[in-house]
Amino acid sequence: MTKSHPKSLIKANEESLFKQSRSFSIPILNLDSRFKIPTMVQYNLNKAIDTIEDSRRLGVSEKRDLIQRLCEALKQGSSAPEVQRRMLQVTPPGEAFVFKNYEATIALYNTLSSAERELSRKWTAEMAKGMCEFLARPIIDQKDLNQYCYYVAGTVGLYLTDLLHLKGDNVNEAAYEALRCTAVPFGLFLQKLNIMRDFQEDRTERRRSFWPQSYFERDRDRIEVLNRMAYETLKNDIPHAIDYFIHIPAGNDSYDYFIRFVLSSGMEYLRILRNNESVFSEEKVKLPKKFILGLYAKVSALTREEFKNYCQELYSEQMADD
Repeated sequence: MTKSHPKSLIKANEESLFKQSRSFSIPILNLDSRFKIPTMVQYNLNKAIDTIEDSRRLGVSEKRDLIQRLCEALKQGSSAPEVQRRMLQVTPPGEAFVFKNYEATIALYNTLSSAERELSRKWTAEMAKGMCEFLARPIIDQKDLNQYCYYVAGTVGLYLTDLLHLKGDNVNEAAYEALRCTAVPFGLFLQKLNIMRDFQEDRTERRRSFWPQSYFERDRDRIEVLNRMAYETLKNDIPHAIDYFIHIPAGNDSYDYFIRFVLSSGMEYLRILRNNESVFSEEKVKLPKKFILGLYAKVSALTREEFKNYCQELYSEQMADD
């Protein structure tokens, strides 16, 4: 049986969510009661692992140890205080919100149903396994890129799909299988956007690059490499992401709107990344806050057919640009 969710725990987790991602906080906080709390908890758990992976003050072996200890503690419903203390020591205050509030995240996790906790553990462990594998493994080619993106974002798509299957309405086995088949490329699409956007930060601050090394062997013009990555994402991943939306069953409106926002904002973001020299500057390329808020209102007001047409038209326009 699901326990009650204390308001103080919800507030602390909302703070972590908002501080980590202004854009993702909008659709997550607008999910209905079936999905909001488990999705917010999972986001913060994933961000904790991601913060360890991105740490500039930890070596590979310590990162692996901390990630593994975090996952082991999650099995017991523990906040892993020794991991939390270490990460608060090495993480700049402006990036430490997920660990500042980590006890509240675990406390809220412990209010979830046993089935929700099992899903959370399963996909957090899968993400962690891949992150540990790639800590010392370079991204050589597109196959490596896809495998890395599966671990860090495809797993998120599968978690959300399993959660919808568990708690949503009208999710029969045929719908569930159709969603599972498209959940991973949806995640790949979103993670590749992050990888394109974060090129400069990854290179200068983390001394890493997630852009396939082989791309630079064939073409040394970085704008051309950026556009190649954008085009391959557009061609290979976005059609499946649109299909994911199409297969969401009726009766899950807030989940439907969540996917609409993530899909549309990702496609709009891809549009501004292409041919954008600012990707290689110190300032991150971002969609303006006003645009993000307006986009959420716009896509939420469309019928399902109208939103599908909007995505397909946006996709066709971007394909025609190549």
